[in-house]
Amino acid sequence: MLKPKTVSNHSVFTLLVLFLLAGCQSSSVPSLYREGLPGTASWAVLPFVNYTESENVSDQVEKILMVLLPSNGIDEPELYPEFLVTSANNVLTDAHKVQSGRQWAFQNGVSFAFTGTVNEWMFDDEGRPHVALSLTVMDVRSDETLWSISGASEGLPGDDLFAVSRGLINDLLRSLPVNRRL
Repeated sequence: MLKPKTVSNHSVFTLLVLFLLAGCQSSSVPSLYREGLPGTASWAVLPFVNYTESENVSDQVEKILMVLLPSNGIDEPELYPEFLVTSANNVLTDAHKVQSGRQWAFQNGVSFAFTGTVNEWMFDDEGRPHVALSLTVMDVRSDETLWSISGASEGLPGDDLFAVSRGLINDLLRSLPVNRRL
């Protein structure tokens, strides 16, 4: 008699996340980049919009992205300057930060830029971390969106929220069409 094969909750969750990632990717990379976006071009990480109640999570996502980009084919990305996110009197609105970031990138000859949204960043009642975000790559000169993807991840009770977010961002970046030779 054959025994039924058991599947762990982690395996089921991993398959569900991969299925969701496949369904949430938008890859309208122009034919100019059919061999992939040039990883050796000038890249920047611009401000992210935070739709959560947690403060400063967009800053955390931007910093995590900066650390993960080189291992995902993006050589020497730049982070927008700190002065773009604050004024003398107060913190600027997300819309103003994004616009200022795009303007800075254009003025500094950046070719491609990452931006996006943080949609969920929390622990549930059982202590499980939840992260949901979207990443977008834009052509700075044309303001055209070249690639975007959204995803969500959940950890186990007691897991580190930053570790879950790093794992999600790394998983999302794996589908980025980058050519290191260009």
